[in-house]
Amino acid sequence: MTVVVEPVLTYEKLASLLAEGHEQAGLDYKSQLNLQEKADLVELVKDVAAMQSEQSGGYIVIGADDHGKVVPGLTDQQAKLFDEATLRGMLKKYMAEPFEIHSAKHAVEGSIVILLYVAPHPNGWCVFTKQGVYEQEHPPGSGKKKSVTKFSPGDIFVRHGTASERWNYSDQDRLLRQIIARRKEAWRTELRDEFTGMLQVGRSAQSLEQMPTSALTWKLDAEGFDQLITELMRRDDGIPIRKLLLQAPAEASHLLASSESDDLSTLLDRVTSIGGLSLTYDQTQWFGRTVDCLVRLYELGFGPEGYDRTDMQVGPYWLQVIVRVYALGGLAVRMKKWSAIKTLADRAPEAHDFSRHYGSWLRHAVTKAARADMFADPTNDDLLARARTVAQRVQATRLDVAPNDERILSSLCQFDAYGALVVIGERHDSHTSLYYPNFARYYAQRTLPAFKQVVTNQEVRRQLFEGDDALLASALANIERMAQQESFRFNGFDGIDDERVKQFINANLPTEPGR
Repeated sequence: MTVVVEPVLTYEKLASLLAEGHEQAGLDYKSQLNLQEKADLVELVKDVAAMQSEQSGGYIVIGADDHGKVVPGLTDQQAKLFDEATLRGMLKKYMAEPFEIHSAKHAVEGSIVILLYVAPHPNGWCVFTKQGVYEQEHPPGSGKKKSVTKFSPGDIFVRHGTASERWNYSDQDRLLRQIIARRKEAWRTELRDEFTGMLQVGRSAQSLEQMPTSALTWKLDAEGFDQLITELMRRDDGIPIRKLLLQAPAEASHLLASSESDDLSTLLDRVTSIGGLSLTYDQTQWFGRTVDCLVRLYELGFGPEGYDRTDMQVGPYWLQVIVRVYALGGLAVRMKKWSAIKTLADRAPEAHDFSRHYGSWLRHAVTKAARADMFADPTNDDLLARARTVAQRVQATRLDVAPNDERILSSLCQFDAYGALVVIGERHDSHTSLYYPNFARYYAQRTLPAFKQVVTNQEVRRQLFEGDDALLASALANIERMAQQESFRFNGFDGIDDERVKQFINANLPTEPGR
């Protein structure tokens, strides 16, 4: 599987990285690293520089072997050198700013483990400014010293699999595509006036009466797009919004055919922004139309007869759509929009035999992504971490919280649980093929509020769960059981400990609970 790299350094994230069990381009394990030793410092600098060329950056875990097993031995004195200010000072001796690195110290199984997050370089790659050289005994035991040079000024290192190496000709196209993708948003900002002639920040409201419907396009920069959508909603002028939502699937189809993955991601983000602003400002009509648009976008992965398309990678595409659905679901949870949660959770796109095998598109997307070998099986990829990165990037899905607010992840966990309950209630069946507890890899307290709400709040239950007490008790018991099984390797969800929920399950659970 591919690790989800995000600027998060919590113990939960560390546990997830250790559970990966093998190194990747965006994940490196080091059993020991003493920055007082020149050789160790140079090796770390090399890896940090190489990870800056990755699209999302990477993680370095110090205090674990190549299989993610914790290795005792890192001392408090050695750990102090990984303080961000100290570490940055050491790195600046070898590489020019700007670069971004963050660190956190954790205690795991009685041992110190350091987690480093390396952000992608804003220019696409890092250039060394000083030679990385140290003395090494050679041959071992001889007492003789040999000078070892790992990199020189002007060198550029990248990740080739799990190795940090000098770049070569085959890396050029990938790195150039990454630079273009990162700068497109700035270019869109510069082009904002070209699209509309008058959409400068702060002037949108005065210009709307004269603005052509074609001025609203997903190609606008995020800030200009959100401002324009907000003004159109405020003035109850929905024709440009409706036109964009109607045309989005056709535009996405063209981008899929042309393999413009960066532009496709932007289009999906803009549609998601409309949904987020609709939820935030109680624009029910536009929220419904946005979800309809997302369903039609999802259906692009099916051919005319309703079977999976074979001319494109449908698993990754479906996952792209569904993580944005989750970002909207997290917002709906935080804003207590119960009907919106159900609307997002129970969609069943028109496709051959869809309803027979899947509870909703939430389960379908995870299953298909797994079958596309994006990860070994549905339990091995952190869908919620992907959704959190969407929420951090798409401001319209989190106007209520800061980008790194922990409530984003907690609300995603709760939406995941609500989604399972919605499907079970509609199907009157709690078979595990209908849902998957993605929240299992996270601590139980993130998800428990959802279980409490559906048991203690009758209005929440009425809007989200279609079934009697026995079915709800069976659903809660089965979700808990499955989540505990899936959380074993992550030390995450450890069960429902709320007495009211436990009492409800015990009082209403049938003698032979549903599957």
